[in-house]
Amino acid sequence: MSTNHTPRTYADIIRHSFTSLLITIGLIIVLTVSITLTVDQLLRAQDQAERLSASLQTTQVSNFKDWLTVNRSSGLNSHNTFVLIKNNDGSTTSLLPHGSELVKASNWSIPFTHLVYIKGWGLYFSETLRTGSHTYYLFIGMHVLVGNLHVLISVLIIAIGLSLLVGLLYVRRLAKSLSAPTISLATAAQQAAANPDVSQPELPQPTEPVEVAHLARDFNQLLAAQNGRLERERQFISDASHELRTPIATIRGNLKLIERRGQQHPEVIPESLGFIDQESLRMQHLIENLLHLSRADRAEVTLQPLDLTKLAQAVVSHYQPLVSQRVTFTSPDQPVMVQADADMLHQILIALLDNAHKYSPSDQQIHVIISQTATAGQFTVADHGPGIPAADREHIFERFYRVDASRSTKIAGSGLGLAIVSQLVQLNQGTIAITDNDPHGARFTVSLQT
Repeated sequence: MSTNHTPRTYADIIRHSFTSLLITIGLIIVLTVSITLTVDQLLRAQDQAERLSASLQTTQVSNFKDWLTVNRSSGLNSHNTFVLIKNNDGSTTSLLPHGSELVKASNWSIPFTHLVYIKGWGLYFSETLRTGSHTYYLFIGMHVLVGNLHVLISVLIIAIGLSLLVGLLYVRRLAKSLSAPTISLATAAQQAAANPDVSQPELPQPTEPVEVAHLARDFNQLLAAQNGRLERERQFISDASHELRTPIATIRGNLKLIERRGQQHPEVIPESLGFIDQESLRMQHLIENLLHLSRADRAEVTLQPLDLTKLAQAVVSHYQPLVSQRVTFTSPDQPVMVQADADMLHQILIALLDNAHKYSPSDQQIHVIISQTATAGQFTVADHGPGIPAADREHIFERFYRVDASRSTKIAGSGLGLAIVSQLVQLNQGTIAITDNDPHGARFTVSLQT
């Protein structure tokens, strides 16, 4: 079962991380210093116990006066160290003014150490020494250790508290400065999302943090692509409307003409029906090309090895009887193998031949040339028409683009043929280039992976 989690801001995340880090560092320091102090005091107590044991072995004590003598000779602090003596007869002697209270007090030891906590007295280092008829229980106070630990912990708590106070103020400023570019970017992105049909300017791109700068750059690239698609869609709709308006107007005009004058002048009917048939066929071709583009946009292509020479030669053989121009074919002696989709490659060749046929005089030849480079197989369709100006070449594959800006009807076509060619070439992971033909005309060269 999932729990609701409120999204956190930069300030929340940094504040939580900073607090956790500071507390973790504080705990590590406390543990490190505490362990160091404890080990140091234990070593000191161990040394004191060894010196006291040596004194007790050489000087037998049975009362407090003798204990003070031994204590002075060993250099120990009589206020911090004492001994309990257990005699063979079971009696116990305390070398301390209030020993009876100590004997009655409850105590418990800390596992794996010589440390013993005596209720009401504190923490002691204990050691047992057996000599002759006595057993000595040595207790060396660890009050210095406990006092140092109290001071250490108090100082660290104060230091961590002050550090948290100062650090949280700093974190607030840091989070504000870090979040400002992101908030600005998010605001601009929201404005762009609120107006998807309007071309948006670039989003603000800060210089730092670098991650936000990269994100802004990627957003701008995405926005530029979106703006480009929107512009192409608007242009596509405008051009499609323009292309469809003319045949529709022609069809309706001729229908009106037949309606008004058909009975009195029946001779206009065949001519008008001819215009209607011509324009309806033009609309049919336009719609078919639009469908081709739509299918190409969604097509999934599986590339397979095929002989480019054999396929192109078959296309030229079937195409030649359909046109008045002579179509020549040139290829190497050996097969030129490429990775492509056969149906799409057939469609590309036919579209380029149709384009060459439309723009070439009937007495000029169309050339289909197969060639191979080190990394690609190529085919070129060259014509001797008017050619394509350099300024138009970068737009020639755009939908509905016509070199004739006035969209003259002298040359049939919808302006979609080369757009379909470009799309199909991209789907086949190839490239297409336009160059001048000699002495005039255009050469379309398609390169495909071998």
